[in-house]
Amino acid sequence: MRSDRTLALGAAVIAALSFAPAAAEEPKEIFTWGADARLREEVVTNVGLDDNVTNADRAFQRYRLRLWGKLAPTDDFEANARLMWEGRHYNEPDEDTWPVPGFETWYSGAVLFDALNLNFKRIGGSPLSLKVGRQDIIFGNGWLILDGTPLDGSRTIYFDAARATFAAEDIGTTFDLIYVNNNADTDRFPQQLNDAIEDQIEQDEQGLILYARNKSLVKDWDLDGYFIYKDNDAQVYPDRCYGPPYDRCYPTLRINNGAPFNSPSDDGQVYTLGVRADGKLSPNWGVRAEAAGQWGDRSGTDSRGSELPSEDIGAFGFNGRLTYHFNDDLANRLHLDFEFLSGDDPSTSKSEYFDPLWGRWPQWSELMIYQWPLDQRVGEATNLKRLNFGWAAKVHPTTEVTLDYHALWADEESTRLPAQLVNISQDGSFRGHLFTGWVRTKLNKNVSGHLVAEYFDPGSFYADGSPKGKTYRQDDSIFFRAELNLTW
Repeated sequence: MRSDRTLALGAAVIAALSFAPAAAEEPKEIFTWGADARLREEVVTNVGLDDNVTNADRAFQRYRLRLWGKLAPTDDFEANARLMWEGRHYNEPDEDTWPVPGFETWYSGAVLFDALNLNFKRIGGSPLSLKVGRQDIIFGNGWLILDGTPLDGSRTIYFDAARATFAAEDIGTTFDLIYVNNNADTDRFPQQLNDAIEDQIEQDEQGLILYARNKSLVKDWDLDGYFIYKDNDAQVYPDRCYGPPYDRCYPTLRINNGAPFNSPSDDGQVYTLGVRADGKLSPNWGVRAEAAGQWGDRSGTDSRGSELPSEDIGAFGFNGRLTYHFNDDLANRLHLDFEFLSGDDPSTSKSEYFDPLWGRWPQWSELMIYQWPLDQRVGEATNLKRLNFGWAAKVHPTTEVTLDYHALWADEESTRLPAQLVNISQDGSFRGHLFTGWVRTKLNKNVSGHLVAEYFDPGSFYADGSPKGKTYRQDDSIFFRAELNLTW
């Protein structure tokens, strides 16, 4: 009898608990915000690979502050904004040694929104999402799509774009269709909030990206395919004239970060078709590979703003990495890279140099960003064969070390512009030896930073001062940076 009462009492308690009100959920935060500060000290020697040039060495500090907010009244919609400021101070070079007007030893910095967008998620419960406005866009390892603003030195990477994403979960595939409309400078909504208008790219750019990502066809593999259309509209400024009484004009002068420089524009259309694979061969071996072919037409301008003749494009690029993971306590790993970016063959009527599209950022070298203008443009890695061997390990729970050696060649003994031919020997294709080292640390969610050092020993591709009339581009170069990030 007592057992029956106990069972009845237990059942009553369970029933009462099942009808008891659930614990109140914490109310969702509709508005969230954050901020960060990035502090950098940078030193570069022998920009241009000639230590006799008075402005070849650079030493400067960069101070970037960002403040962002997100308004998300529902799970399906959010509005995002991020305000950015970055200023600089140059210890070197001296202002009077800069080759064009407008150098600022103390650069007061741009104030602009590098993110301002509306994000509609799973519209009406469907697999379709839409993000419209200024936003960051990165695919894969950023080989061709990462930086929409290559002239501002990584203070921003934004695209002005509309991005539709369809998640086909039944086949493990995501499809993105993106329309890009990037302005050459900051004189368009949302404009720079301070007075100065600055250049972010050498040309206005419109484009379409169709990108498919699959994770289900092969276990532990990402398989991507993409088609990219990019339309360039060259921008020159014949009214950028200086000196009394405006005795010299610089139609391709690009104004940014207090250190203006000349850089030609692109014009024409580039079509790119590519594939990418990233996965594991075994628990120890990993591999990734990406290849793309290009066609279209290209003209553009020279360094004086004069229009160049149009040429048909026929180019190819490949980027691959093989990694061996030791799977030990220090996460030791070795990697072997090979990259090929076709160069222009001067004996043909075509333009064969591979266009890195929106991949003009320091993917494997901070130092070479400064040396590419000898035969191309800032950050425009092309006409390249690169063999890389490297090691990385997590030497402490907070710290990772990476060491790399790169052997660099040019695919063709050519340059982007005829005026740049004086910078190369035309008697060799070896660009040189590049050594890089990184120490990255993250102490906690609020504090992180890194140290990076690079050394470049130029090879026979660059001019050695002979024959007469050639410049000298054979001095070695060093890059060093210390960075501290504070996040709230």
